[in-house]
This record gives sequence, C-alpha cells and structure tokens, in this order.
Amino acid sequence: MTDVVLVSMPFGPEMSPSLGLSLLKASLARRGVPSRVLYFTLRFAEALGVGFYTQLSTDGTRSIRELAGEWLFRDALFGRTPRGERRYVDEVLVGRSVWPVRSLARPVPASFVERLLRARARVEPFLDACLEAVLAERPRVVGFTSVFQQHVASLALARRVKAAAPGTTVVLGGANCEGVMGAETVRQFPFVDAAVSGEGDLVFPELVERALAGRPLDGLPGVRTRATVAAAFAERRFPNAPSVAAMDDLPEPDFSDYFEQFAASRLSRTWQPGVFFETSRGCWWGEKSTCTFCGLNGATMRFRSKSPARAVDELARLAARHPGCDVQVVDNILDTSYLDSVVPELARRRLGLTLFWETKASLAKEQVRRLASAGVTRIQPGIESFSDPILKLMRKGVTALQNVQLLKWCRELGVKPYWNVLWGFPGEPPDEYARMAALVPLLAHLPPPQGVSGLRLDRFSPGFEEPARFGFAEVAPLPSYRHVYPFAPEVLANLAYFFSFRPADGRDPGDYVGPLLAAVRRWTREADESALFFVDVGGKLVVWDLRPRARRALTVLEGLPRLLYLACDAATDVRALAAASRDAGGTDVGVDEALRALEPLVSGGLVLRAGSRFLALATRLGDGAIPDGAARRFDSVARTLGRKESHTLVVPLHNAHDGEMPRSADGGTRKKGAGRSRSAARPRLSEDRFSLNRRGELVIT
Repeated sequence: MTDVVLVSMPFGPEMSPSLGLSLLKASLARRGVPSRVLYFTLRFAEALGVGFYTQLSTDGTRSIRELAGEWLFRDALFGRTPRGERRYVDEVLVGRSVWPVRSLARPVPASFVERLLRARARVEPFLDACLEAVLAERPRVVGFTSVFQQHVASLALARRVKAAAPGTTVVLGGANCEGVMGAETVRQFPFVDAAVSGEGDLVFPELVERALAGRPLDGLPGVRTRATVAAAFAERRFPNAPSVAAMDDLPEPDFSDYFEQFAASRLSRTWQPGVFFETSRGCWWGEKSTCTFCGLNGATMRFRSKSPARAVDELARLAARHPGCDVQVVDNILDTSYLDSVVPELARRRLGLTLFWETKASLAKEQVRRLASAGVTRIQPGIESFSDPILKLMRKGVTALQNVQLLKWCRELGVKPYWNVLWGFPGEPPDEYARMAALVPLLAHLPPPQGVSGLRLDRFSPGFEEPARFGFAEVAPLPSYRHVYPFAPEVLANLAYFFSFRPADGRDPGDYVGPLLAAVRRWTREADESALFFVDVGGKLVVWDLRPRARRALTVLEGLPRLLYLACDAATDVRALAAASRDAGGTDVGVDEALRALEPLVSGGLVLRAGSRFLALATRLGDGAIPDGAARRFDSVARTLGRKESHTLVVPLHNAHDGEMPRSADGGTRKKGAGRSRSAARPRLSEDRFSLNRRGELVIT
C-alpha cells in the first residue's frame, strides 16, 4: 500500500522524469509520507511509438498548437459525439479559417492525421491499464501533474479512479491549474476534490497530511476545493499558493521511480533518458519588463535562485547518480551571477555533462566561452526577431545586432542556440519583414531558427492581461478548445491557456510576412553547406565566404580594414572602432576614414551596419565554426582557387578581390553530399592548417 500516488499522464515528456512530481515525492518523504510516481507517459509512448508520441508532446508544430494530444483523450472523458472526429480534422487540423494566418501555416500531413485517428483505439485499453496500476497501490491520495497537453488525459483517469475508489482524494496541480483554470476545473469536474494553483512545494504536503487524517482541505492558500470554488468565482479572486522563498530549502528531487520504470520499458533498449535540473524560479528580466508575449510565470515572476555551492554540488550528485544523462536546466533565465561562480566551477570540476540553459541574448563573448567550457552545449537565448522596432514591441531589451552577434559567437564557440522567429505583433512595421528577408542570406552561415511562428496570445502574458493596451482585439480561446471541451464559451475562456486574436488596427500579417518565411526556409535548407570564416595569418585576414549567395569566395584584409574587422567582432560604434584601430595600428584613424574603410565590407556582405554601429559577420575559425557540408564545399572552393604542391594546397592572395565565386562551388545545383570522399576522414578544418609562404601565398596543409 502506498498512501500517495503521483501520476504523470500523456502528453508529458516521455524521455525525462517530472521535476515537479519528483520534488513533491522528496518533500513528502521529509514528512515521513511514502509516495510513488507512476509514469504512464512511458506506457503510452510504448503504445504509440516514440516518434509519434514526441510529435504530440514536444514538437513545436501545429500538433501542439491545435491540442491534438488533448483531443485524442477527449472521448474517454466526455463520450463520443456525432461527426466530432471529422469536424476536428476538417475545421482545425486541415482548415484555414482561423489563428492566426492559416494561409501561412504549414499543412498537417495526411499521415499525421491518419496516425492520430488510429491512436484513438488505444486510449480506452490504456486507461484501463492505468487504472489497474493505480488501484494496485491502494492509495488514499492521487495527485496529477497537468502541464501543456496533460489535462484531458489526467481528468479521464481521475474520473475512473474516483468511480472505482470513491474515498480516494483526487488532486490536480501544475500550469493548467493556475488561477481561474484550476477553479474552473474543480467546478466542472465533480470527481476532482482539489486543484493547487501555483507552486505546490509548501502547500501540497500539508494538503496530503490533512487528507490522510480525514480533515477538510478547505482554507489552504492557493487550493480550490468543491466547498470554496463558488466563493472564489463570486469574488473573482484566485490567489496562488505560497511560493518557495529560499531555493536552498527545497529537497533534491527523487527521480528513482522514473528510472525504475524506464529500465523496465522497451524504450530502454534504444533510448537514453535525460533529466531536468532547477537552479532558479521566476525571471529577473520579467520582474523589470516582462516580454509582452510571455505567460510562463503567471503570478510567480519573482526571481529566486539557489546558492552557487548548492547548485554545483547538487548537479555533481545528479551526474554521479545518473551518468550519461543529458541535463536540461529548466530555469526561465540564467542567473547572471552564475557566470562568475557556478559556470567556472563546473568547468573546473569537469563533470562530463552536456547542459542546456535558457539565457538572454545580451551575453558577452567571454560569457559564451565560459558556458561552452562548462559543458553548456545548448542555450535558448530568446532571439525572436532581427528588427529593432519589433524587439521593442516585444520588450526584449536587446537589439537586432546583439541577436546576430550571439548567433555568430555560438557558431564560433560550438554552442547550439535554440531560437524562434515570432511574427504578427500588433503595430509592427510591415516593411521590417522585407528588410529582414533581405538580411537572412547574409546570415546563412549562422544557426537557423528551429521554428517560425505567428504570435499566440498566452494566459498571464502582458498582452493577455491588457489586450487593448497592446493592440489585441477579439481575444478568444484557440478554436481547438471547443473541439476538446463541450462547454460554453465563458467556461472555455476560463480553462484555456492559449488564445487567438485579431490585431486591433485590422492589418493582416499574411500581406507582408511571406518573404521572410520563404527566406528562413531557404536558410534552414542551406545551413549545413554555408560558412563565413576568417583566419588571421601573417598580418593578413583571409576571409572565406561559402554562403550560397556570396559575391566572392575569398577576401583578404590588410592594414586598416583588417584592424577594423577585428575590432567589430562585437557590435561597436564607429567612433570606438576608429579609436581601437588607432590604438592597435599606431596611426591616426578618424571616423571618416574608418567609415570609408568599412563601406566596401558592408556592401560586400561581410559587415552589418545599424546606424553608427557595425558588426563583423565572419567567425574566427574554431572547433564549432564549420558544418560538415560547408567543410566539403571549402575543399572544392580551395581547389578551384589554388594549385596542388606536394601535400599542400597553395592559394594566391594577390587577386583575391577580383574573382567571383567559382561556379563549381555554388551549392545551389549540387546534390547534397556530392563530393564526399569515401577514403580516410577529412582533417579537421582548423587555423593551424593555414600559413603563408615566402611569396605571400596562402598554404593549406
């Protein structure tokens, strides 16, 4: 017998344990209350196949935006409705009538629709097996986490648990239960005894102790119950539970149940799970100026972080306990003080981890270097746009040049950035999209976005809280909600997290976004074969341009142009560039002279200009600078420009400015993988392979 069972239902992540439930298990253990976490996510991933499950759970395409995972369990909760299946497919998955510009949305493949419809036959047997597993524990309290697309599946099982064991206390918590959403869940579903709004670390153990002692749950802060929900709606007050004030007071999460169940699953034969790790909550930037589209923190925006010693020691224990696991830090934003404490200590300890962290895009190059040295191989910097006016509308607190320079440094230092392009903000200047579309070919050598999406309005975001102020009209739950829940519009508005809208000024983003979307698609296709890098050898800066629309393959910079190029590795004002070049070169360099030297670099696509600020686009050749496809293209370009001498390739530099990109190096018509050698692996493309001979020619070994 287990007093408390905690449940993770589809479509929670299948390849990682639930951090929230693992923390609650550890908190209950502190009070001597035994509990077990059941990961039915694993069972359903086995039934559907990992690839299709992932499409429903973590893929950023329309399968999530249209609530396909929630809809899959809809009939198990509410019963079948005539024509409900075809209406959802025709009006939502295939339809083009709503949110936000359907004409620009990528179509849902017919194969996805077919698999989704076939998967419905697996739902009832799956829920029967879940019920049997829960009842076998003979729990007195069953708690469900509900984040993203876990709500309907959790409710479907909760109804069955309550029917089979009426004395069981059923509790829901998680992001889908914050504020009015949890209150409406309790009001609409009588088998739910309580919903926890906000952080459950402090209040849930108290709730469990009351339930086990047979005492009422009413009156707990942030907890909606059947007895208190009517008053909450009458007052329109839905406060959260108390938040954790000191992060060091939290226990370390207990992931043991997940790894036990994963090892017993078929997934363990071919997959390596990951783990989530937490060092902070809230967002220090959001406390100052919340991004207008961000609804992640709700009422828990206040930033709190663990002490550096606690963060490092806990991560070290995690690495020892789960060797080989990928670690994703779930913080909304990196504590900047960690760059001088936690990050250097991780680099010193060499824990052998590959880490993911969310950051701001305003990182300095040395900070990116420190992250890379500490094993942070992936970051999510929240770039979203290359337009200063649109970034201001978002309240991002960074400039377009800062976004580009971070992508450049990530490429150079071997850190993979995960980022998206967002469009469709009320009041955005349409001509900015034509400008960004023209900019994209210059960025072809940098990591492309993982997604391009029209703006969605999320609950708790500033745009949702004050729609008129931010230019949103006709705000309503995404149409997919009405295909999931058979409720009145006002009830859907309380349950929904995601909302559609119309720009108050009546503009249609479909009139101006198309060219940028097309440019980004080309960027994604061509990224592996694109590079723009330099080697600094013998007082010459040799710039190799392997972007698909490069004007010339090779440019050599000497004297002032070389000094300026090196000086604008970060976005820099022309006055500072002139001063830096003067200091480095020992000769007087004025602003006008610097501008004249920079102009051909800007027109040649090697430097970006924004007002008086300039940013060099080429990366210094390093371990992370050149994708495999671009390295193969480099071989072809270098052979075309040079001559073979013994075991080296010699490239004359005196006429580097005169030649256009060789036809054989144009990746537009060459099949992917063409020219790949079947012999020994190609030597790594690194700066030590380049030198100058006595004739001033470039030698490549």
